[in-house]
Amino acid sequence: MNSPSNANPSGHETILDCLGLKKYFGGVKALDGVSFNLRKGEVHALVGENGAGKSTLIKTLSGAFSWDQGTVTLSGKSYSPAHPGEAKDRGLQVVHQEFNLLNYLSVAENICIEAMPRRAFGFLDRKEMMGRARAALDAIGLSDVDVSTKVESLGIAHRQLVEIARALQSKSDILILDEPTATLTDREKERLFEIVASIQVQGVTVVFVSHHLDEVFRICNRVTVFRNGKTVITEDIADSSPERVVQHMIGSSLQADTGNDGKQRILDTVALSVRELVHVQNPHGQGVSFELRYGEILGIAGLVGAGRTEILRSLFGVNKILSGEIQLDGKSIRFRNPNEAIKAGIGFVTEDRKDEGLILDMSIAANVSLVNLKDVSTAGFMRFGDEKAMTENRASQLKLKYGDASHNASSLSGGNQQKVVLAKWLESKPRILLLDEPTRGVDVGAKAEIYSIIKGLASEGMAILVVSSETPELMTLCDRMVVLANHQISGNLDRSEFSEKTILQYAYGQGPNSQQQA
Repeated sequence: MNSPSNANPSGHETILDCLGLKKYFGGVKALDGVSFNLRKGEVHALVGENGAGKSTLIKTLSGAFSWDQGTVTLSGKSYSPAHPGEAKDRGLQVVHQEFNLLNYLSVAENICIEAMPRRAFGFLDRKEMMGRARAALDAIGLSDVDVSTKVESLGIAHRQLVEIARALQSKSDILILDEPTATLTDREKERLFEIVASIQVQGVTVVFVSHHLDEVFRICNRVTVFRNGKTVITEDIADSSPERVVQHMIGSSLQADTGNDGKQRILDTVALSVRELVHVQNPHGQGVSFELRYGEILGIAGLVGAGRTEILRSLFGVNKILSGEIQLDGKSIRFRNPNEAIKAGIGFVTEDRKDEGLILDMSIAANVSLVNLKDVSTAGFMRFGDEKAMTENRASQLKLKYGDASHNASSLSGGNQQKVVLAKWLESKPRILLLDEPTRGVDVGAKAEIYSIIKGLASEGMAILVVSSETPELMTLCDRMVVLANHQISGNLDRSEFSEKTILQYAYGQGPNSQQQA
């Protein structure tokens, strides 16, 4: 196969043109006048910070939901898909980070599922199906996959390539790849890049959504930068640079309140020491090392796929640790499961409160007491009065608003649900609290209250390790910050060094002293 090239494709025929797209969710502008175009046969990068509007744009273009204002033309004709099926019929498909394959079906069945070949009387023409699938895989150089194999037996990289083959088999003119390299090894990335080059030669336009600027500058022809729901600039890769793109993403006047009052607490006692940690989600990566002190809020910054959440889940006994040493209060530990972590005094507020943090169809009180049932039960029998009192005490501390503690957790707003999760873990009386996206999906007022709670816990001596996709949030909360790039620490920052530009540079591996350990 050919290697990817940054040279612009011959001719500049526009295949898709977006003008002034706006999309509102309640009073929030997710897209705020997005304008850009795609050329036939180019590889076009979409880049921007988390929450900049890239995902919303992809969902509108693919028919997941409509835009509120603006126009789009596709191949010279008006384009406004009512659903993803219509977008596919017009030749636009997306390969999402979360695959849309049916694991219990074969590769061939997945590739042909939208147009199964039939014989007389409607019977499936299995031979034709296998032939079409084989041709689709061969077209992207995937000759080592048996089309009769069930998808569930394939690795992540092969599943992704099957998705691409399926999209191309249905004659796509535009293929959007959403963070396609997030879970791939270097060798698998090389193969993907070769496939991108080969389908580009066939005249297919590829939209490459990525946080990895080195990949963008290797395989793309043009790049569009998003910031705060707007398109900042579209330019040829040949006329740009990673540093220039980062500057466009940040904005020259973009600043965040670090909450720095000029005081820096003296934090001496190490609560948690992590040395050369390697976990099962990144078995071949370099080890990660850092220390967390009592009374400290340590932030972990980085882009999607950098490995932030995986560190927290490994420390809590969810993900298996392959090598390295973890010390709690100077003693080596390695938790085999979350129960052991809880008993050792560690709490974990996960990023997905609805699936992992709460049991939505249980009462608010039952959720609060979930990890500390021994304090509200006797010989296996619940003392509901004590459970209610426990909930009321935490509600007062956390400013938790609810009608009655017997109401289901599902009845609460996002901010109050998050406070219930915090209340639950505080009842376990942790010495160390792991927070993963602690204000995701909550309103501005609730965010401010949660920030105050987190800072208050630290001032009482709790050690807090927090992951957030919102850089200003980390700058507001944290005493120190480590920045991850590709599953390793690229930067280690004290408060005095916090700036959105510096953090983002390290997140892209562009920092002046990358590959530090904390």
